[in-house]
Amino acid sequence: MTTVRTLQRLERILVMVPWLLEHPGVPVDEVTTRFGVTRRELERDLDVLGYCGLPGYGGGDLVETAVVGDRVTVRLAEFFRRPLTLSLREALTLLLAARALAGVPGVAESASLRRAQVKLQTTLGAEPRLSIDLSTPGDERLPLLRAAVEQRRVVHLRYRSRSKEETTERDVEPWAVVGAEGAWYLQGWCRLARGPRDFRLDRVEEAVLTGEDAGPVPAAPPPAPAYQPRPGDVEVVLALDPAAWWLPERLVVDAVEDVDGVRLVRLRTGSLEWLARLVLSLAPAVRVVQPATLAARVGDLAAATLERHAG
Repeated sequence: MTTVRTLQRLERILVMVPWLLEHPGVPVDEVTTRFGVTRRELERDLDVLGYCGLPGYGGGDLVETAVVGDRVTVRLAEFFRRPLTLSLREALTLLLAARALAGVPGVAESASLRRAQVKLQTTLGAEPRLSIDLSTPGDERLPLLRAAVEQRRVVHLRYRSRSKEETTERDVEPWAVVGAEGAWYLQGWCRLARGPRDFRLDRVEEAVLTGEDAGPVPAAPPPAPAYQPRPGDVEVVLALDPAAWWLPERLVVDAVEDVDGVRLVRLRTGSLEWLARLVLSLAPAVRVVQPATLAARVGDLAAATLERHAG
């Protein structure tokens, strides 16, 4: 999971740099909205750029970034202004990377990126018969939901909940469409739940733009989509065999402890149903230590599954 996050961040930075160069002094809020990041995430990305350059790392060798007041500026090191000599392999690698970035949904088109693709294509002298597809489930809903955010219109969703294994219909006042953990989310005020909610686009079965005006977007940006423990959530302890030691990287956990070759994972959840199905799908590498109600639900699901197969 860490590798996936790193690649996603690298992807974002590679697209962000040419866009920032084309828009010197752009407001911070515009950058965070366009690339679906918080101000702190933007500052971290810019900090990474500050370490990019040539060995020696003196004046003129590094990429310079700055946030002055509410404005962002980026200046490339002098080295990047010089013409480059590329091998065939290097040119092809860069062309494929440029095509991959250009195909990422939600990333603004960059004139610099397009020009680079044209130059690389000219250098190669022929059309490489290769393509890269970075699309993900739910991408087809991006144009409509972005329109809902921009036009401040209520959107009607038919949504399949993973935790409760049920499908509901609800009206949402949209705030933003953001990418997190390899998925797209719609963030907004859910009238059914009467509170802020995050909706994964690959679980949206239908989305309809209504003609009703939505309320204002909160002044403070909503947090990145992620499970946030709430009072009353159930504490769970799972025992993992080595074959399932990857699981904590995919969940929000409180603690991980190794005891005699078994990895104990502590976490909290507002619904045991999805966790019971997860444990069953990974058995016997994952076992329930507590609570007993979760272990019992896993047993019930296993019995029902065996009964269906027997039938």
